[in-house]
Amino acid sequence: MNVLASIWATRKLVIPNVWISELGGDKIMQRISRKQIVEGTRVPGIIHNDHHFYVSIEVYEDGMVNCWELVDLAGLKEKLNRGRVTPQVPEGEALSIHGLGAYRLQSAQWDYDEAGYLAHIEHTVQLLNPGMTNLYTISEAERRRQEERRVVNFAQASEFYVKEELFYQTAQGAGFTMFLKHQGKNYAANVVVYKDGRVTCYTPKFELNVKMDEVEALFKKGTLFTCFKKPTEIIFEELGVLVFDEVLYSTSPKEKYKELADAYRKLNGAKTSLEKCREAYYTYLENPSEFARARLKELYEWVPEHERMYLGDMDNRDEDYVRIIYYPEDKREV
Repeated sequence: MNVLASIWATRKLVIPNVWISELGGDKIMQRISRKQIVEGTRVPGIIHNDHHFYVSIEVYEDGMVNCWELVDLAGLKEKLNRGRVTPQVPEGEALSIHGLGAYRLQSAQWDYDEAGYLAHIEHTVQLLNPGMTNLYTISEAERRRQEERRVVNFAQASEFYVKEELFYQTAQGAGFTMFLKHQGKNYAANVVVYKDGRVTCYTPKFELNVKMDEVEALFKKGTLFTCFKKPTEIIFEELGVLVFDEVLYSTSPKEKYKELADAYRKLNGAKTSLEKCREAYYTYLENPSEFARARLKELYEWVPEHERMYLGDMDNRDEDYVRIIYYPEDKREV
């Protein structure tokens, strides 16, 4: 027996738990998958899930719509009929905007009813895909398979803009919703920072572009804002004109700027304030000292206040950070 044969024979003897599966005539198929980039846009909308949540409904060129679940146009119609997706909020109720705040609605002039909103989404698909070709329809078999597997489809949208059509060069981005003062009126806008330092405030009717080193001034001057002290009219283009009479809670503009700066750092491969703070936390746990605690405090306070809950797990959030920084005499229960 040569050397190579001896090695193979030795390996064969130590492989545990070998089994063979046969499918009685059916072909055995090794499973593979692929990812496909499907472009789309954002359209203002509202999710009704006990409370009303303002969201950017994601509409894709293949006719799929992401509204806390990825559905086809027939699925969107069903959600509109059930009231899960709605183009209106009753007066006197609150409208929540993720990462921004919650606001009580005094009055509104709405652009659409349910049928009109569905037609608006369908028109948006047609703008993205003029020929309405290759539209995706979720089959009954696919629905059953999802129910059996207890899975819900959703899309993780990525912001981008086209820098050069030649070779289709793009810049990736990330952002959130803010209120924007523009030419004497107030708008709900998507504020997106891109990897190359461009910051764009989008509404369906116009966009405002600045550089990353200029955008902080918009937060400080109140051009980008989160709250108000008297009834205020906000234009939600392609949804309606809303008057809010009470701010139930809101994130400060300073903290939203910190969130935008974090997004810019992440896009460029740098550590975010959350990542730096977590590192300082584990450093303190390994080697507790006043220096390490002071460093942890400094980095903790750089984390956007509304995002500090994400430093820990879903149960404890940032409780241990607060204990160490502000109540060091309290001992952690183990």
